[in-house]
Amino acid sequence: MPSTISYQAKNLALFVASLVCYCSRQATAFPSGAPLSACSHLMPVHIDGELQEKASPYVLVVNDTTYDTKPLKLTVSAVGPSERDFMAFMLQARSEFGETAGHFSQAPVASKPMTCYHTDDTLTHTAAFIRPSMEVLWHPPGKNIGRVAFTGSIAVNKIKFWSVQSNYLKGEGKLDLSLAKLRNGSEGVASFYGGVSTLTSLHMIVLLILKIS
Repeated sequence: MPSTISYQAKNLALFVASLVCYCSRQATAFPSGAPLSACSHLMPVHIDGELQEKASPYVLVVNDTTYDTKPLKLTVSAVGPSERDFMAFMLQARSEFGETAGHFSQAPVASKPMTCYHTDDTLTHTAAFIRPSMEVLWHPPGKNIGRVAFTGSIAVNKIKFWSVQSNYLKGEGKLDLSLAKLRNGSEGVASFYGGVSTLTSLHMIVLLILKIS
């Protein structure tokens, strides 16, 4: 009986490992920008990617502390002597309720706005282009939807990446929550600091199955 269980467990482990390999091929096929599958968590899906635990060397700075209808400039830059240049990124503006807010324009070189939930609500890279900083225009939603923060991830290569978030912007004018559709679960601006990629979870499953077999 134990040998039968061990045989079945190893077969299951091989299946999951094959799935991991397939996913890794899919993940490494996006050097020209983030896939739509990353729209909710904004994290790289590379099989060997690792979220860095130390403080991010990158900051997201907006040229105002409030928003109304005029476009605002978002600047991404490094604050430390190391890891100054970055290669890949995926950024969104999100309300405190977890919904994407506004849209991007005038994207810097080797980058583009992409559509996740609303037109051009996300900014990502289009090539493995090394840069020390960048600027982009963000257009607010035209209504005061509550506090808004820029959030996402920045990677220096296919292995090292950081979760990033700006300070909150306060909306001007009367608060309008008609666009604030609360999401189920832990999605939202704060959830990006605790996300675990699907590929990492699959790795853990494989190791667990092999251990108990």
